[in-house]
Amino acid sequence: MTELTYAYEPYTQFTPDEPSEDCEIPCFRIYGTDYTIIGETNEDLPVEIQERYARLFAAAPKLAHALEYFFNVISDYESSVRKGYIERAKQLARDALADAKGSRS
Repeated sequence: MTELTYAYEPYTQFTPDEPSEDCEIPCFRIYGTDYTIIGETNEDLPVEIQERYARLFAAAPKLAHALEYFFNVISDYESSVRKGYIERAKQLARDALADAKGSRS
């Protein structure tokens, strides 16, 4: 499973006429495992929404893995309960959702 990360990396808009009025333009970048930029947020959105989208984007591989695992174990529910796979599926889903919501440290 690919691990993605995100970072707040704002742009600075320089104002030649008024250097003291330079402003920060919010932006989050999403990085792959080799620190390659694979996406960034829309600078026209409020910073809180940009961060929410960046977290969701970075958590996407974990969310997909949890969903795939769930569908694999649900095909034989009784056996999966006995073997503890249902609890594992629930934990994978909890962890992925916590990452997407930003509620896990």
